[in-house]
Amino acid sequence: MSSGFYDQALLTEHLEVALEELAQASGLSAHEIVELVEYGVFEPVGGISAGASGWRFSARAIVMGRRASRLKADFDLSLSALSLVLTYLQRIEEMEAELARLRAQLLG
Repeated sequence: MSSGFYDQALLTEHLEVALEELAQASGLSAHEIVELVEYGVFEPVGGISAGASGWRFSARAIVMGRRASRLKADFDLSLSALSLVLTYLQRIEEMEAELARLRAQLLG
């Protein structure tokens, strides 16, 4: 199995990271993360009202941040294009999971 699997398995919803920790772990800058929060890609735990310096994120955001960093670098995407791509990829993953669930019910 790839190390990506272990990354996702170890990063649970119960662990939280600060904005700077997310930036360091993902390869994105804090400014890029703030902008991606504005686009709705990342959602701070407790909402955005605390101000960027007080934001905390689910540790699972690290996985999304790493993906964002790779896509941005590989395809030289602007942050607005990156947010669109990430939104579509997340939606595709949700639909694939739903399809697998429905197939399991049919074969069940």
